Amino acid sequence: MAAMVVKTPSTIDELLACMKDADENTYYISGGTDFMIKLRKNRIYSGTIIDLKGIPALRYIKKENGIIRIGGNTTFTEIVGNKIMQKHAACVVQAASQIGSTQIRNAATIGGNVANAFAGADSIPALMVLDAKVVVLKSDGESYEKDMDGIVLGAGQNSLGHDEVIVEIQIPVLDEGYRTAFAKIGSRSRVTIAKLNMAAVVKCRGDGSTIEEARIVLGALGPKAFRSGKAEEVLVGRTISKDLCMAFQNALTAQVDESIASRSSWAYKREAVKGLADEVFDKLFQDVLTGGRA
Repeated sequence: MAAMVVKTPSTIDELLACMKDADENTYYISGGTDFMIKLRKNRIYSGTIIDLKGIPALRYIKKENGIIRIGGNTTFTEIVGNKIMQKHAACVVQAASQIGSTQIRNAATIGGNVANAFAGADSIPALMVLDAKVVVLKSDGESYEKDMDGIVLGAGQNSLGHDEVIVEIQIPVLDEGYRTAFAKIGSRSRVTIAKLNMAAVVKCRGDGSTIEEARIVLGALGPKAFRSGKAEEVLVGRTISKDLCMAFQNALTAQVDESIASRSSWAYKREAVKGLADEVFDKLFQDVLTGGRA
């Protein structure tokens, strides 16, 4: 039986050297939290593992020229505690804070989470709603950018070649008038895997009472996260109120009906999405609904 080979590059140059020999039996890991499960489940006993975790050049959060740059090796614990992320990408922080356990957040990385393309991944809707770009490094040293929808193809499927790795996530910095939020519903009370999750970005007028722009992304409602045109349409141009929250809930219920009407989870999710809508709406507009200011 062929052995499992593990390579541990510590620099980008060393990584590129490893990538040149990559084939269909090469596996890239960073945190490795999802891969360890895959290894056992799929009974993978041979091949090459390239562990990116020892490359410090891929671990950072920076704000440059209107873009937040996140290294692929950045952990979710680092994202949760970062002031740049807290100020400019609250929905990503909220998503990161709910991923797995403390131990998993300490190890799991944003690049690995995106590449794994799990249908219920929490970071993917939050990044997608912010129009994040993914920077991919190729074995020849060149790199290219793709949006989230171009990287995540379906449940457990990405568009990466065997000699390509995610090295950076880029998030455009939003103007002051934008608000973001994330919420999820899971099957367990602690280490929760999402049965349904949602990320939202809205832009309000100067007085904060009317919604000018809305982006809503739903996860775990199909093979990959997607924008809900139904939910967005019901919000744009409307005044923030409890009645609007109910209309938002109804629009999302209709989205569930359209997306998974034939599935066994349909009845549960069409009710669960109402609570999810209420939580997201409250995170976005609590100050307006209570008469306070953001």
